[in-house]
Amino acid sequence: MKRKIIRILSKKFSKPLTCLTSYSPTISKILDGNVDIILVGDSLGTTLYGMKNLKGVTIEMMKKHGLAVTNNVQKSITAIDMPYKSYTNKRQALKNAKDIIKYTKAKLLKLEINKKNMSIIKYLSEKNFNIIAHIGVTPQSYNDFKKIKAVGRTNIQRENLIRLAINAEKAGAIGVLLECITQETAKKITSSISIPTIGIGSSKYCDGQILVFDDLININKMEKTPRFVKHYLQFANLAKKAVQKYSRDVKKGKYPNKRYSYK
Repeated sequence: MKRKIIRILSKKFSKPLTCLTSYSPTISKILDGNVDIILVGDSLGTTLYGMKNLKGVTIEMMKKHGLAVTNNVQKSITAIDMPYKSYTNKRQALKNAKDIIKYTKAKLLKLEINKKNMSIIKYLSEKNFNIIAHIGVTPQSYNDFKKIKAVGRTNIQRENLIRLAINAEKAGAIGVLLECITQETAKKITSSISIPTIGIGSSKYCDGQILVFDDLININKMEKTPRFVKHYLQFANLAKKAVQKYSRDVKKGKYPNKRYSYK
């Protein structure tokens, strides 16, 4: 598996990486082999549990959903998030990282990073964890997602983000996720490091892209979505029509007919 991880991440030098989130067996089976990396994201807090932010996501939530995903993935590489306040110091980070990876068997571990917790990456990397460093907009630090704005517009922000990515690589990270970072800054970050960058809202100037699967298919039929979200399917509309047709058939006595009944 280590060779497979290295081979996929080496796509920095060939074709862009494709990544999507999953929290369930059904979606995982659909994604498996069709994307390079499947992330069990802490976005499950808002997507599945209706939380206002990610601060209520727990280790146990990540473990249960993580196992449900990894048990149903054979071809893609699995990654999982460390939830809010689960890696505030080295001892806690190691304990929780071991717990999550041992339980789920996920291959990559993603942490939201700033200059204050850079040492956590180095420590976990030295313990043989495959770390993805998440920089730029880090959702775990927000109480209100409406206040999220793209970063990397100013020279200071740009320099800080580039330095953060470089230091993450030096600390042992095997990839860097860039969230809501401006095109120019994302391009400079990608050219400044030798490990892959995976973007979400960070332009085409990354070595790969990731989206939340529910956003991809517009399952929630959101009227207002982040600028970077592209809906590849209007699932909510299709599902609504299917439910309406089912209700009509039941009320009119068309379902279940003999075809759907036992003799």
